[in-house]
Amino acid sequence: MTQDARRAYFLPSMEGSQYKLAFVIQLRPETNVEKKRFAGRVEHVSSHEASHFQSLDQLLDFIERMLRDEDSNRGE
Repeated sequence: MTQDARRAYFLPSMEGSQYKLAFVIQLRPETNVEKKRFAGRVEHVSSHEASHFQSLDQLLDFIERMLRDEDSNRGE
């Protein structure tokens, strides 16, 4: 299933705010919390936008951007 087809299929069920505030985070094996080393992939559930990250700052930047986009889409 293509990204567009997947988005169209799931769009009606992704209307609630619980999905607009939901993220899937996959951590790579080299992640080491004690050494503050984070690497992996993050996906915004409702938009299906995803990004790879190599640090906690990159992960948080992606989440912040997605939440800011959601706020601007709601007109806040």
